[in-house]
Amino acid sequence: MALRRALLEVTRTLGTFDWQSRSKGCSVFKYPVVYYRTSADIMKDRPILVREFIHSALYDPRFGYFATRPGAVGLLEKAIQFNQLEGRNAYTQHLDSLYKQSDIAWFTPVELFKPWYGRSIAEAILRTTNLSVPLKIYEIGGGSGTCAKCILDYMMLNAPAKVYNNMTYISVEISPALARKQVETVGEVKSHLKCFHVECRDATDRSGWGNVNAQPCWVIMLEVLDNLPHDLIYSKNQSSPWMEVLLERKQHEYVIN
Repeated sequence: MALRRALLEVTRTLGTFDWQSRSKGCSVFKYPVVYYRTSADIMKDRPILVREFIHSALYDPRFGYFATRPGAVGLLEKAIQFNQLEGRNAYTQHLDSLYKQSDIAWFTPVELFKPWYGRSIAEAILRTTNLSVPLKIYEIGGGSGTCAKCILDYMMLNAPAKVYNNMTYISVEISPALARKQVETVGEVKSHLKCFHVECRDATDRSGWGNVNAQPCWVIMLEVLDNLPHDLIYSKNQSSPWMEVLLERKQHEYVIN
């Protein structure tokens, strides 16, 4: 869901998005045709894998969605007061109004259910972690920093003082704009900045992690797996071989081959 909304936002920014049918033999299947004013930037004059298209559309430092939009992930000014909403219909209506008021693609669950979402993660960590060693948390793709702040808030208020004072919270974020936003969000409580750090890099690049460290740590990934670049394979029927899908630019549109 997050990936599709982000890609729709990219196409809304750069061009238009449409779904069309294409015949192949006796079968007809749906495929996306994406029209870009800057299609030459994302793809040169060669077919590319779906993973390459997704990585460029979302993470390219020049025009990728997450790399260039400071509002790529929504940030609510205040938490939703669920005790004032009378059931599911009231919640969906409130959510609809929030989206209409905000020029963003989506709000993540940790944002919609703050502070409780982040606090529940912090409570689970504190309940099960080994307190004899310094607590170390990695968050991959920390968005606007809401999860980090909620976890650090909980640790400050509920953990033994030595746990909060000696802990390390590292956000690995590919987007410079979101990295800055995370520092701003977490920095609303000044003491958090003593243990919070942002490494602006690609978490999928193994070289960025350095040597193996045997120290126990926690790794948090919210709304990450569905945004990872991946391949698309296709088989005409159960007896046909699986084929890897390529995207090819023809004039000013992408077509699946």
